Amino acid sequence: MAPTQLEIKVKALQRLVKEEKYYLQELKDQQKHVKKLKADSSVDKYDLKKQEEVLNDTERLLPTLYVKIKEFMDNLEEYLESYTGAEDTKEAKEAIESAKKILSKH
Repeated sequence: MAPTQLEIKVKALQRLVKEEKYYLQELKDQQKHVKKLKADSSVDKYDLKKQEEVLNDTERLLPTLYVKIKEFMDNLEEYLESYTGAEDTKEAKEAIESAKKILSKH
């Protein structure tokens, strides 16, 4: 059976919320790695520069991710306003709440 529009919208928002956790962990790990490299005088400057670029890439990605989370959350909220189907909307409401918590921090 093909997924319904509600399922698709919920899963998409849940995926983005999960990605945010992964990216924050990656950012934290990369910050530690760069700090460790900076403390080591034997590290090649090129290697340090490349790791700093990775760190900057992750930092630049997060604002875009928050915009996407907001868009997907708004889309799901609008869909629920006019939803008349028989599916349980509890999971959708939980996904919206998770997204709101993330967005309130940023």
